[in-house]
Amino acid sequence: MNAVTKVSPSTDIVALVEATPVLVLTDKEKFSDFYKAMKAECDALEIDLETEKGRKAIASMAYKVARTKTAIDDAGKRLNEEARAKINAVDESRREIRAQLDALKDEVRKPLTEWEQAEEARKAQVDEIMSWLRGSAKVEFDETATDIRARIAIISATTFAPDVFQGYAAQAEALKTTAITSLETIADRMEQEEAQRAELERLRAEAAEREEQDRIKREAEDAERARIVAEKVAAEAKAREEAEQKAREEAAAKAAEERARQEAEAKAREERAAADRAHAEALAVEKRRADEAEAAAKAEADRISREQAEQAAREADRAHRGKVMGAAKEAFMEIGGINEATAKTIVLAIAAGNIPNISIQY
Repeated sequence: MNAVTKVSPSTDIVALVEATPVLVLTDKEKFSDFYKAMKAECDALEIDLETEKGRKAIASMAYKVARTKTAIDDAGKRLNEEARAKINAVDESRREIRAQLDALKDEVRKPLTEWEQAEEARKAQVDEIMSWLRGSAKVEFDETATDIRARIAIISATTFAPDVFQGYAAQAEALKTTAITSLETIADRMEQEEAQRAELERLRAEAAEREEQDRIKREAEDAERARIVAEKVAAEAKAREEAEQKAREEAAAKAAEERARQEAEAKAREERAAADRAHAEALAVEKRRADEAEAAAKAEADRISREQAEQAAREADRAHRGKVMGAAKEAFMEIGGINEATAKTIVLAIAAGNIPNISIQY
């Protein structure tokens, strides 16, 4: 399409594009020529809006431009669809080729891949055993000599297959020997320490047993002395209790006599107090009645005074409002040149809040 022969200046470029819209999509120079020719046709159109023929000519030219635009756009869509179809076909071929060649690559490399995986597993096994041998001489805080001897037996029974360890077999044997030697030294020392601790525990147990026997003997002697003291204290407490009981009985008799005397005096005081309360209550009733009468008279006088003050305030407010509205009315008459009745109506409407956004300040 890009190889289309250029038209001569005498060729009707507009007609050519209308017949083959794809030309301007693949040749910018063609579109420039086409646009200039189309613009020239539009500019040459005589504008006549007064007649139906003139108006139809304008509409026809606009329709021609729109029709040509649609034809070019549709041609572009078809080009895109064709290009996408080609791209999709190429992509599908690429996917199939990649899949087949990847499968062939995996098939060819399979023996090497399996060998590499086996080699990685072998090296991982060697590394794991070597790492275990390096750390096997480390003793935990809570381990005993028996635990160490068991580990020595496990390490001693460990062998290193030549096909697995290959060049690391000698190094593994050296690590094994070093670990066993170190662990045996530690086990010997721990067994000696454990024997010393056992002997120390035995001596401590014998000393504790002797101390326990001495404690039991002391407790028996202390218990006997405590029994003797308790008997003596009990006898003294009994004698003291008897004396105290006698004193309590004498005190109770005196207290009874005193209570009887106090009750008689209290009864007499209560009788006098009752008489005093009755007299005081009578006086209080009389005073309360007099106070209530005085308060009622004062309240009535205050009410009359308030009503008079409120009436005076209302009259003063009414007079003030009348004065302010009268001044407003006079101002409307003087400034606005309106009659008194109209001015009065306006002022009353403002005072009543019937005119928005305007109010009177009293």
